[in-house]
Order: sequence, then structure tokens, then C-alpha cells
Amino acid sequence: MKEKSLFIVFTFLLAYSIGWGQRNLTDSLRAVINLQKGDTAEVNTLAYLANEQIQVDSVIKYAQQGSVLAKKLNYREGEADCLFVLGLKSTDFGLSIRNVLGALNIYEGLHDNQGTASSYLVLQAQYWNAARDYEKALNYAFLGEKIAEANNVIGGRFNFPRHRLAPLFLAEIGQIYVLRNQLDSALIYTQKAIDYNELFNGAQWNFPVYLLATIQTMQGNYNAALENYRSAIPLAVQNDFLRDTLQIFSGMSTLFKKTAQLDSAIYYAQIVATSWNAESEIKNLLEAVTNLATVYKMKKEKDSAIKYIELSYFLKDSLLSVKNDREIQSISFNEQLKQEKLASEQAKYENRIQLYATIAGLLIVLLIAGILWRNNIHRQKAYALLKKQKAETDHQKAKAENALEELKSTQAQLIHSEKMASLGELTAGIAHEIQNPLNFVNNFSEVNKELLAEMKNEMDNGNIEDAKAIANDVIDNQG
Repeated sequence: MKEKSLFIVFTFLLAYSIGWGQRNLTDSLRAVINLQKGDTAEVNTLAYLANEQIQVDSVIKYAQQGSVLAKKLNYREGEADCLFVLGLKSTDFGLSIRNVLGALNIYEGLHDNQGTASSYLVLQAQYWNAARDYEKALNYAFLGEKIAEANNVIGGRFNFPRHRLAPLFLAEIGQIYVLRNQLDSALIYTQKAIDYNELFNGAQWNFPVYLLATIQTMQGNYNAALENYRSAIPLAVQNDFLRDTLQIFSGMSTLFKKTAQLDSAIYYAQIVATSWNAESEIKNLLEAVTNLATVYKMKKEKDSAIKYIELSYFLKDSLLSVKNDREIQSISFNEQLKQEKLASEQAKYENRIQLYATIAGLLIVLLIAGILWRNNIHRQKAYALLKKQKAETDHQKAKAENALEELKSTQAQLIHSEKMASLGELTAGIAHEIQNPLNFVNNFSEVNKELLAEMKNEMDNGNIEDAKAIANDVIDNQG
């Protein structure tokens, strides 16, 4: 009874705290939307707000509003987020798969590993839980695990934030193998998930521990299984996954039924039957109800046995009906996907043809451009060569002109020199011719000068006759 009381108290506290926190968060998000800025921040807010809604209609309202705005802004990441939330929250299998695949396509185009891995996580859950298509579920789980492991992907804004996704994929793979009764494979992947030691709220993640206990129960290792079930209960409370306690209790009821501890089997099965709600997994309720029917039959309590047998049949019929609906939806959805794939392939083919034509056109343009470019280069080279030749010709011409000018100058100098030489010779001849009379005159002057000196001397001495005779000689010399 102590465990039951703790469970009820934790459930009440969790519901109260979540309800209060969600109201404040929702009000804050709506306040941002009311600003109506029509930007990427509003798209993000609409995606967050859609993710916080419980009613599917509200989820669709906000997510579609965000998607429309994202397309208008060409905000691909925001559009993918809105599609992802629609797929995550949708109760319609086909609609969920369609939206998540749409988000996945955009995330892959953006090389967004977080969005891609998160989409694979939702797809694998939908296929094993809703459609019971374990093959497709495993395929998506392995694809997601590979991406998460290679890139150390952390959970996104809408599911498992701040948690590594690789151990989550490993645990999901382990669970699918459990559902397929492939216990060796289930044990390998469950142990890998445990080895990651992923923590939620500072405590070891309870789900892989529960899986290990379930595998051990199926293998008949009951003591180890019971120890792990009991370890998983407080972990689920610390992890804040109180609904996980129901699957633990249903597992414990199965263990106690197998070990013939009938009262304990009834106790834990009754907890599941009375605490189960729409958010819990119906397989856990069916397991608990089936255990109650079997145990009451073993105890020969017919009324209770009949009650739970009828309830188990009702649940099985509901599951079968749901399964049939899922199968019909899956067939219809697969056919629609097939048609869409054909249309997509046709569109891709046409786009490819158009791309090839465009590429061919570009190649032709590039070829023409190359030829023109080459011709232009040749023309530029020829022009440069002509320019160089012209420059050399001009240089040679200039040199020739300079040489001619120098020659003319030299010739002029020679002519001038010759003229000067001739002039010099003429001048010398003239000077020579002039010099002779001058010499004569000079000589005559000297003689006359001497005669005049004698004449003056004779006159001074009173020798007039002699002076006359000298004067006559002077006159004769002049004659």
C-alpha cells in the first residue's frame, strides 16, 4: 500500500506542477503571437504553442497557421518544425506519417541532423505502436540511430530536449525485438542503451531497465527481473515519467503470475487497471487485464475471472479494430504514397530533363563564350604584338631620324669646318698679301723715322744743307 500511496501523491504533484507551468508558458506564447509581427519568431512561437496543446484541433490550428506563415517567408526550417509537430501530435496514423515525412524531407534538404533523427524517432514509434509494422519500425529506428550516433545528436525542441537520441533509438530497437520475441537481439540493444547511462532529471533512465527486466522475465530469470523492475519504479518517478510506472507494474504482474505469487500479480495488475488513462499504452492495460483474468481463473473466482476475460476480449477487439483501421489506413496511405512517389518521380524526371537541357544550354553558352574568349585573347595578343612591333618600328624610325639629324648636323659641321678652313686660308692669303705692304710701310716708316731724326739732329746742329739733303731722301723714299 505504501507504493500505491507514493504513486498517487507523485501523480497529483506532477499534474499540478505541469498544469500551472503549461498555463504560464501558453499565455507567454500567445502574447508573442498577438504582436503579429509576421516574422520567423512568430513561426517558431506557433510551432511551440502547437506542441504545448492537448486538444488535436488546437495543435492543427497553430501548426497550420505557422506552416502558412513559414511558406510565405520561405522559412524552410520553421515549415519543417510545424509539420513535425503536426505529425508528432496527430492521432491519425496516415496524417501523422504524411506530416513527419514532409518534415523529414525538408530537414534532410537542410542537412539538419537533429530534425532528421527526431523525425525517424517518431516514424519508428508510429509504425510499431500504431501500425504494428515492426519491419518498417526497425528500418526507421536503425536509420535514426546511425545518424544520432555519428553526429552525437541531441533531442530537439519538441521531443526529448537536451537528451542524446542514440540511446533512445537503441532502447526502441530493443523494445521492437521484444515485441517480435527475438530476445537475443532485444538484450543486445537494451544493454547498449543502458551502457549509455542517459540521465533524466539526474537519474538513470528507467525504460531500458524495465526492458531488461521484461526480457529476463521472458527468459525465466525471475529474481534478476524482479530486482530490475523494483529499480525501475523510483527511476521512473525521478525521471518524471510517471506513466512508465504502469508498464513496470504490468510487467511485475506478469512476473508474479508466472511465479504463482497470485496476490502480488493481482495487486500490481489492479494498479494498472485503475490508473490507466488515454495517454498510457493500451498494451499495458491489456497485459494487466489478461493477467487478472488468468489469476482469478486460477483462484477459481469465476465472477472476477469472467469480468476480466470479457474486458480483455473487448480490449483485444478494440486493438484488432484499431489494427484493421491502421492496416486500411496504411494500405490507403501506401497507395497514396505510391501515387505521390510516381508523380514525384515523373516530376523529378521532367526536372532532370529540364536540368540536362539547361546544362546543355549552359555548356553551349560556355563553349561559345570560350571560343569568343580565346579569339579575344588571340586578338589581344595580336594587338599587343602589333603594338610592340609598331613601338619597335617607331623606335627604329626615331633612331634613324636621330641618326639622320646627327648626320645632317655632322655634315653641316663639316661644311662649316670646310668653309671656316677655306675662309682661314683666304684670310691667311689676304693677311699675307696685306702683310707685305705693311712690312714695307713699317720698314719705310722706320727708315723715314731715322732720317727725320737725322734731319732734326742736323737742323739742331745748324747743318741746313745736310738737313735738306736728308729731307730730299725722305721725299724720295715716299715717292
